[in-house]
Amino acid sequence: MQKTFNFQSVSQCADQQLPANMCSDAYLAALAEHRRQVPVYTRQADCEEDFADSHCQADAGDDYTPRLSGFQLQVDGRVTQSEVDAAKAHAGLPKSSGGFGASGLLMGLLIGNMLSKNGADVSSAPTYYHRDLRGNLGSSTLSQRLAQGTVFEQSRQTRSGTVYSVSNTRTAVLAAAPVSRGGFGGGANARSGWGGSRGLGG
Repeated sequence: MQKTFNFQSVSQCADQQLPANMCSDAYLAALAEHRRQVPVYTRQADCEEDFADSHCQADAGDDYTPRLSGFQLQVDGRVTQSEVDAAKAHAGLPKSSGGFGASGLLMGLLIGNMLSKNGADVSSAPTYYHRDLRGNLGSSTLSQRLAQGTVFEQSRQTRSGTVYSVSNTRTAVLAAAPVSRGGFGGGANARSGWGGSRGLGG
């Protein structure tokens, strides 16, 4: 089973019944990747041209970087039919009910079971707001933007003579397994606000 989620905060992740410590680890991994690989600009206008108005901020060195909009969490692991049936029973759903998206509790139970019994690959990446060609505000990872043809031409990285790239498109979450399923929906211990910091460049 492979599932991708997009969250704006740790608390939003935990509110979807995913293990709270996995949510906080995913945020911290995404924040570390943001600090390491975020495009850096000398002018706020250049940053906002690549991202969105009011979504870039100055760092301590008077450069500008896009603010995080959240993080993308991807879980990939094995789950058996008997585990699906058991999770449905626990969630009060009939065996015949289809799909995982109908119940946040069901998805939380399945992912918690994968992590505690079978193991799973859990990774995350920072996401950023940006305007599409129609001017609509969207949110995606840097690797998704690169795949769409964005080159971040005015970033310090590109202007230094190298093509901007993301070396690791997804960062493994450190505490991927095993993870306690206790306290679904509870608060995580990581801070849920998005603080900006300087990444590459200088």
